[in-house]
Amino acid sequence: MSYLPTLRREHKGALVLDSSAAAHEQIRALADLYREDPEGVGDMLIRVADLKDRAERERALDGLGHAEHVRDEIVGELLSEIGGGEIHLDPRDNHHALMQARSLAHQARCIANAAQRRADELAVLTAVARGVRGEGWRPSAC
Repeated sequence: MSYLPTLRREHKGALVLDSSAAAHEQIRALADLYREDPEGVGDMLIRVADLKDRAERERALDGLGHAEHVRDEIVGELLSEIGGGEIHLDPRDNHHALMQARSLAHQARCIANAAQRRADELAVLTAVARGVRGEGWRPSAC
């Protein structure tokens, strides 16, 4: 199973980058860590929640304080204990992603070129419809 984010289409063509597979794995790792040390992990989670409230109060006082930094450090420690947030990619996956990106870039250039040609055609048709000569107008080069 891959823990890489997946791109999926939702209603009305909206695109979503879904990283829930990685989150599921991290929550399972956190549960395992909790089973090994319920007090330690529980205390860390409670401290993170308490620091969130404190950080919000500090933010309301023009950002004074350091609760948010302490919270981030604790979250970072917890994250590293459950495997971290980095996903080491298989070079074969990298190559596939690169080929997809190149294909998308090529398709985007084709769409942009077609759009530019159509815009140039519309500009000429508009000028003709207005009875204006296109002496000062030149289509953009691409």
